[in-house]
Amino acid sequence: MDLRVAILSNWGYKLAALVIVSLLWLSLSADERQSQPVRTRVAVEVLDSAWVLVDAPEEVSTTFQGRNRDLLGLLVNEPEIPVVIDSVTESTMRVELDEARVRYDRELDVRPTSIVPRSLTLQFEQRAERRVPVVAEIDAVPATGFTVLRPILVSPDTVTVRGPASEVERITRVATRRIGLEDISNTVMRDLPIDLPTGLRSVSVEPASALVTVEVDSLVILRKRLPVRLTGAGSQGVSVTPDSVEAVIRGAATAVRMQLEALDHAVAELSRAPDGLTRVPVSTSFPDSGFVSVRLSPPEVTVQPGSGP
Repeated sequence: MDLRVAILSNWGYKLAALVIVSLLWLSLSADERQSQPVRTRVAVEVLDSAWVLVDAPEEVSTTFQGRNRDLLGLLVNEPEIPVVIDSVTESTMRVELDEARVRYDRELDVRPTSIVPRSLTLQFEQRAERRVPVVAEIDAVPATGFTVLRPILVSPDTVTVRGPASEVERITRVATRRIGLEDISNTVMRDLPIDLPTGLRSVSVEPASALVTVEVDSLVILRKRLPVRLTGAGSQGVSVTPDSVEAVIRGAATAVRMQLEALDHAVAELSRAPDGLTRVPVSTSFPDSGFVSVRLSPPEVTVQPGSGP
């Protein structure tokens, strides 16, 4: 007979028989008593506020004795060993463990018989804190015809970091969680969590978030004719051509309009008197707000000896 046909024929009955046999075996073995090592969490609580726990084992192995069915229950409700440190006496402390410390489901018919390892080595470091600035990690892209005002506002702009002294000393600033904003045309406000630098141990930050405000303004381009003023030791008796230039002011509408009145002339500086026709760059004393740029046309003027101030 074909082996494949023999296996597949009446496969439903055969599968049912296998399930029944497995259940019978589990039922018969469930009451057997045996020893079983079980992963056991270590929960360390430090009550001494002057110190920070920087290194401790996360688990130990506890051997339990009991019925198989109850030992399986330990896999569902994992046992734990609480360790409370009332006072830290030195940076390295050793804590002895015993079976009486193990916390587990007492309704299970099991008992702990041994723990490996029998002691824990705990490392502590003195606690420190400092205030550091908060930086907004925002990728803000304005909609067409708008501009994002800088700097982006963060409130609070400083936070307190606490933790082991060696870790806290490494932190010079913290940043909000990075987000992206696309095609924004209005002011956007977000309460963002503060992300600590990676690799830190036992460090906390307070407050844990900051309000970030991204201000948006419309983008404008204005033009203004400015007279050219000659300055410097060589400016006496000198003429300038042309005697005015056009300023093209580009930037955030509010900033442009607020500072436009301050833009009333352009300057050509002469450190010495020209011998003949000389090209000199022109500039303005326009306040640099970070939101506005000024371009002069033409960027240079011609000066020469002649009638002048």
